[in-house]
Amino acid sequence: MNRLLSCLMPRLRKLSLSLVGGLALWAPAAQAQVCVDVEVQNVRAQQGYLMLAAYSNADSFAKRPVQAVRVAAADASMSVKVCGLVGDSVAFMLFQDLDGDGKMGRNALGMPSEPWGSSGTPGMFGPTWETGKVALDGKPIVVRMSL
Repeated sequence: MNRLLSCLMPRLRKLSLSLVGGLALWAPAAQAQVCVDVEVQNVRAQQGYLMLAAYSNADSFAKRPVQAVRVAAADASMSVKVCGLVGDSVAFMLFQDLDGDGKMGRNALGMPSEPWGSSGTPGMFGPTWETGKVALDGKPIVVRMSL
């Protein structure tokens, strides 16, 4: 029996390697990661940080960003490069962390007390994936912060 196994093992290894190689041919191609420039308008200059989160689909929206960026607020209009994005659309949510605590400030009613913004056209009750998604087509994405 051991002799039979010792004869079969090299063949089984070759078979398993060819199967693995064959599976690799069927695996979906890796998507290229892209960078996009996000132009943020109405920034309160020199106050706190801009906190940007990029989402790649409806399931992850407002839960698990594919990329998150924190950058010091400098000018009233800023351009922030965000890389590592995949797919054909993306949705951005951002806020200006004026007090530097890493969280969006809210008033007693739960309304944002710090400037915020979203890609696309956020509705009256804030952004959703459908209202926030924009094409990843190489063009800059403009986000206008609330005042």
